[in-house]
This record gives sequence, structure tokens and C-alpha cells, in this order.
Amino acid sequence: MKSLTTFLLLFNMLAATSQTVEYSGLIALPDSTFITYKVDIIENDGYISGYSYTDLNGPHESKNSIVGRYDDKSNHLEFREVDLIYTKSPIDELDFCYVYYSGQMRRLNGKSNLEGNFKSYYDDLEPCINGELMLQSAEKAERKLEKLKRKIDKTSRIADSVKQRLNESSFFNVNKRQGLKGGETLNVLWNSKVAYLEIWDPGTVDGDAMSISLNGKTLEKSYAPKKSKRKIPLILDKDQSKLTLIALTEGTEPPNTAQIRLTDGNGKEISMLSSFKVGEKVEVVFYFKDLK
Repeated sequence: MKSLTTFLLLFNMLAATSQTVEYSGLIALPDSTFITYKVDIIENDGYISGYSYTDLNGPHESKNSIVGRYDDKSNHLEFREVDLIYTKSPIDELDFCYVYYSGQMRRLNGKSNLEGNFKSYYDDLEPCINGELMLQSAEKAERKLEKLKRKIDKTSRIADSVKQRLNESSFFNVNKRQGLKGGETLNVLWNSKVAYLEIWDPGTVDGDAMSISLNGKTLEKSYAPKKSKRKIPLILDKDQSKLTLIALTEGTEPPNTAQIRLTDGNGKEISMLSSFKVGEKVEVVFYFKDLK
């Protein structure tokens, strides 16, 4: 009984020192370009970890891991992107631009905005591009966007076709991950010769089927995801390995959807919902981290 009490006390102490806060908004670049940006910050006793999402749900969506520090006495927040997890942008070479932010923030509790100038650097610390972060709590941003959506839907000054494009745009969906859509390619950095594909139907099992292949070799000619997870090992024996899923049917509730998860057996995980129509495909290309 004493050991259980001690465990509960330790658990509560750890939980009390850890918090997760989400901020979303825009990055402003010097050429007046605006890009959606979101950070999930995990703060534990002053240390920062978590993830950043650039152009979330857009054609160049990217996810990076972040690390940093927060000093609640001086109200100073510092974080930097350190590792690209995936991107939907084409990869020409494994040399990426990582955001670095350092600035004042009154409280790291989701109530204060996260604003200020940022710098970015390549892996070799050469400067990349500078800009400005304009973020607020994801919850607050979502409320404002919903209010704006309602105003747009009610007005007769905007054509219905334009309203639809706005509602489907990445700007209005910065807090909602839409996953991997038909025709999209997910490029991931990998440091293992093995990956495990887990696939299942997270909704109604409606009989939609797909083919699954790796580097042109068929792994499943026609597979219909079930509620239970199917785990398929992938041997990555090339400099670049391509996993291809092609929709064969859409079942009784179109489109063809499946939850896919990629793991390396050592803790790395990428999870995303695929959604595509008959004949469309989604692809995942594995790049090895040690390649330049």
C-alpha cells in the first residue's frame, strides 16, 4: 500500500510539471507570402519538446520535431525545429530549412499569443530565411475561424463555388488534419532498413479495397481494411523506397479510407488517414537520413 501511495504521489508531481499547448496561425515571409503554421508544445519543467506543422493540409504540408526552453521567471520562450519527420513537398536533396524562434511570452498557457520574428537555418547552420510568427492558441483560432466561416456562408456576395473552395482551403482547416488524399505523396526520412505498415478501417467497415505494393512489387493484390490492425513488414533495400496504395473500390461509403501507421520498431511513428477514389493512389517515399 505504501509503494502504491508513493507511485501516485510521483505520478501527480510529474503530471503537474508537464503541460501541452497548441498554437496555430501564420508565418509571414519577407515577400508577403503567408503560410499556415501550427506548433504542439509540450513543456516539462522548463524544457520544450513537441512538433511543428507547416502548410497543414496544404500541398507542402511538413511535420518537424521541436526542442527548446521556457523560463517562466523571465517569460522567455525559445524553440527550434530539429528533425524533419515528413513532407508532402518534393525532395530534391536532404537539406532542409529549420525554424528557430526566441522571444518573450507572458505565459505558456494558451492564453497569450505567440508572436515575433524568427530565423531559420540549414543543417550546417547556414542562414536560410527569416520571417514573422503570428500564432494564437489553437482553440481560440478555431473559434474565430468558425465565426468567419458562418459570416461567409450567410453572405450572398460570394459565389457558392468560392465558398466551397474557402471552406476546403488549408487556411480554414489549420487545426484539422485531413491526411493523405488521392494523388499525394508523403516523403519521410527514415534511418532503418525496415518499416512496419499498420493499416485498418477507423470508421465503418464498408468493403472498400486497395492494392498495396513496395517498389513495384505487389504485397496485397486486393486488401479490404478491417477494424483490427493488419501489420505488414516493409524491407527498405533501396536508397529510396516507394510504398504505393491504389484504390480499387470505395465500398458503400465513399471514398476509400484507411488509417495507416508507419513504425520502425524503435519508437518512431507516422500516422495518417488516407482518402482516395477508385483509380487514385497515395504514395509514401522513404529516404534514408544518412544520405546527402
